[in-house]
Amino acid sequence: MARDSVTVTALAASGGVAEPAGTTIAPANGATIPAGGSTRRLIIRVTNTHGADHAVVVKAGANPPAFRQGLGDLSITVPATSGVRYLTLESARFVQADGAIWLDFETGMTGKVMAFQLPDGV
Repeated sequence: MARDSVTVTALAASGGVAEPAGTTIAPANGATIPAGGSTRRLIIRVTNTHGADHAVVVKAGANPPAFRQGLGDLSITVPATSGVRYLTLESARFVQADGAIWLDFETGMTGKVMAFQLPDGV
């Protein structure tokens, strides 16, 4: 499966950025977030515009580098219609061999995914 790429938006210290358009959720594709191997300052925003609750699944990473990948996937329910969830993740569990984070979406889920990188020193 070719995963849809989610652009990481860098947040500015003592400044602001406009909300990005985000990546449209396509359950058949899933998503990849090119985190560069580090999730320390990464925030993922997932919305659900479908009329039912749906789960986003953060896929367990590859060992190496994700030495805690044995803990498995993480499933988070996003509420129906206008639900939003913000995710922070540990590299040791979720980073893939290429440094990315992989997300899968429950069939029928619609919405957007956005990723934000906090600036250094925050």
